[in-house]
Order: sequence, then structure tokens, then C-alpha cells
Amino acid sequence: MKNQGSRITGILILLLLFSITAYSQRKSDIGFFAGTDYYMGDLNPSKHFDKPGYAVGPIYRYNFEPRNSIRLSAIYNFLYSDANGYGNDYIEELSLLSFDATFVDIAAVYEFNFIPYKTANRKLKKSLYISGGMAYNVNLSGAQSHFSIPFGIGYKLNVAKKLSVGAEVSVRKTFSDTAIDGVHNVGSENNNLVGNNDWYTFAGIFISYKIFNYREDCPAYD
Repeated sequence: MKNQGSRITGILILLLLFSITAYSQRKSDIGFFAGTDYYMGDLNPSKHFDKPGYAVGPIYRYNFEPRNSIRLSAIYNFLYSDANGYGNDYIEELSLLSFDATFVDIAAVYEFNFIPYKTANRKLKKSLYISGGMAYNVNLSGAQSHFSIPFGIGYKLNVAKKLSVGAEVSVRKTFSDTAIDGVHNVGSENNNLVGNNDWYTFAGIFISYKIFNYREDCPAYD
């Protein structure tokens, strides 16, 4: 019953972002992210893209002006890892440990475009960008809910009148050392944001749609 309630909560969170698109439509776009994720921490100290999971969900972006945006997202994601393959080379007592967990990652991040950019704009149509903000991973099964600090880099490109695509890699630094893998830092009592070594990463592509562009859509500006 508890797991069922958690899954319903996750679905409601995913739908939440779509409901807010009724506001601030002139400067907003909505979209969808799909990609992979992976964990690095006590059970996987050094292998990038080891045992990748999946990450999918809606995004909503409010564009203040061509260089600055705020993006909200709710990414349904699955993380899995174990210490197999490290054994004596790492820590023998961890070699039998493993975890798998499902979350909804709710994030609010600031995006800075290196080149002035507007979705659906004919001239300002592409840019490299960086992002950073705050996230909360809601546990649906297998681990604890927890806060994290996301920061990433990506690329946006307009491909049609109201359509853009992009790619992004976003890294999450967790606040808690045990929330994901259940393992305390080895050889350290410092398990907070600064001292812990648990991270997870999203890598994927997104597609976004411009809800309404006043200057582009209004006949008075033709």
C-alpha cells in the first residue's frame, strides 16, 4: 500500500509541470527529457556510466530574456549499482553490497546561455549553456528521499517554427552520504554535503515546444 501511494505521488508530480504552462505563456516552453543515468559513490568510486539506468520526464522553461532562463523538471529515474569488480582493489567488505532505487527528481535550475537564444526565433537559434540550482529526489522504492545540487552543461538548437532540441549532461551532488546506496563514507565520519562522495548523473536529449511567441505569432508584427 505504501509503495502504491508513492507511485501515485510520483505520477502526480510528473503531471504537475504540465499544469503550470497556463501561466506566463509568452515566455515559456514545455518539453520532455529522455536519457540515461548512473551513480558514483562508495559502491562505484570511479567508473563513469557503470550500470546505467533510465531518466525520463517533463520540463518547463521560463525565459526571462535571451541569456537567462529558469527550468523546472520532474525526472523519473532508476539508479542501480554494486561493488562487484572492485573487490580487494577497493574494499573487500563492500563487494557483496548492491542497491537499486527509483526516484522522481524534482529540480529548479537557472540556465545561462553563452549566446543569446530564443526558442522558435529565426535569428537567435542556437547556444551552448550551463545550469545550476536545487533538486529533491523523491523516493518511490529502494532508498531515501534526499536533496541534491544539480549543475550541468548542454546545447540548444531550433529545428522548426516552434520546436527546439538539445542535449545535456547534468551532475547531482547529494546532501546525504547514505540516502542512495545506504553506505557511509569509508574511513570518514563526515557524511554531509561537503564530506560525502555520492553523485548521480543524467545524460540525454530533450525536445521543447514554444507555447506562444507574441512577436512571432501575432500578425501585427509580420
